[in-house]
Amino acid sequence: MKSDDDDFRIGVPGGRSAVATPGPDRRGGDPDTDPELRPGETELGRPPQVPTDLAPLSAAELAALKQLDDEQAARDIAEAELMLASDPTGLSWLGWFGSPLAFAFLLGMAGVFGIFLFNQTASLLNTLAAIQEDWLRWTGYGGLILFGLCVLYAFIRFFIIYFRMRENRQLRLQGLQELANRTRLRWLAAAKSMEAREKIENYLREYPIETEKDRRGLANLGLTDEAIARMKVIRAELLDPDKFASTEQWFARFRDGFQKEIDIAAETRIKYWSSRIWVVTAVAPNAVVDSGATLFYTFSMLTDLCQLYHLRAGRTGTAVLLGRTFFNAYLAGQGTEWEKLAEDQYDQLFHEAMNAVGVGVSANMVGKVVGKVGAKVTTGYLNRVLLIRLGRYASRLLRPVTRD
Repeated sequence: MKSDDDDFRIGVPGGRSAVATPGPDRRGGDPDTDPELRPGETELGRPPQVPTDLAPLSAAELAALKQLDDEQAARDIAEAELMLASDPTGLSWLGWFGSPLAFAFLLGMAGVFGIFLFNQTASLLNTLAAIQEDWLRWTGYGGLILFGLCVLYAFIRFFIIYFRMRENRQLRLQGLQELANRTRLRWLAAAKSMEAREKIENYLREYPIETEKDRRGLANLGLTDEAIARMKVIRAELLDPDKFASTEQWFARFRDGFQKEIDIAAETRIKYWSSRIWVVTAVAPNAVVDSGATLFYTFSMLTDLCQLYHLRAGRTGTAVLLGRTFFNAYLAGQGTEWEKLAEDQYDQLFHEAMNAVGVGVSANMVGKVVGKVGAKVTTGYLNRVLLIRLGRYASRLLRPVTRD
């Protein structure tokens, strides 16, 4: 026979003492009414059993939890910034040392180029002073002064336009996608996406394609009327908040539509200036003209690129750009030394080619001419390659949005 004591479930009364008996309440109340319970009591006659871990938190514990949440949020934001921030300078692997090294490189190249230019200019002035004919000597002085003014004009124009532009804070779309894929940071990805989109929308509103004067200026830089018309249509689409279903589509439309038109014009402008530096440095008579022409065309190209993108690079990017500019100008000035070696090599190759085909030609003079022309063309082409590389690097610094 089963006893009442066999029911061992917690909270279930057992035994004979739990059987309700009629009669008046022990406290003198009416047995037909519910008993009046004191605070903490239950109908079972005992206070509720609450685990210690579920007890109310103290003020100190709440403050500690809030501090932990703030620290975690700060770590999340820092991680998001690392994912979204793009470093187009290529110095991100150096960490904190990237910016100081870029400025050290700039100062070093400026110093080396300054000493080289001073020595070459002094040598050129001595050569002009040794000319007997006054008209020829003063013509040389006038040409040198005019050439220097042209280089100085390009330099001043570049810096005035450059520092009037807004600094580029390049957005990395791949980092935004990686951020969105992480469940823990999806809320932050949405917030950063909206923040980045607002920045690009401000860039679209500020881009100068409204007035006729702005359009003429951009047309001189390679943006045709058809390209500007397409950019205006794309800008209207991007500024329409109901046009795109997702932020990813919005950024893709900006990169493949609006920004692509600027990239095409920038590439055209880079080739425009690189072709001219090839010709000028190939026929330049001395190192001063080579270096000066390189500075003139480099600053002119960088000015055009800043106007096309309507942005300027950051501090580290600016230091790298100027450092590479002075480095290219120094190499252009040293091209006269390399021309002698290249001239001898071309002369030797010409003689070997003539002997191989069995052509008996007194080619001493022809070989020297071929060697001289070939050396000039080679050094000019080298300057062209260096300017193209610098221009494409500058374009990478100035793009508002990058995929990688």
